[in-house]
Amino acid sequence: MDQQKWSVVKANFIGTEDLTDGYYRLRETEEGYQLAYLIAGPCGDKIPHPEVTLQKVADQIEPIRLRDLEETPILNLTQATDAEKIEELTDQLLERFLMRKNLSL
Repeated sequence: MDQQKWSVVKANFIGTEDLTDGYYRLRETEEGYQLAYLIAGPCGDKIPHPEVTLQKVADQIEPIRLRDLEETPILNLTQATDAEKIEELTDQLLERFLMRKNLSL
């Protein structure tokens, strides 16, 4: 995962933000952080598309789980079996947020 992108996103993100293409959410957890792109569901709920769990390891942040409830079948990846795919999808999510907020590195 690109740590520089993560630093810019974290510095420019508070709670849940409604941007042009959907909702973005960043919240702290016991493990580290949870970053998500959320789309509106049929009942006004917000569906993760995807949601990434990030863990603090020393001075780095690493994606350890990814869940996407909009995919069929539901995408549920863990670091133990799908580390490379999680990294790729996390970088795509960070890039999408940076683009929507017109932020650069």
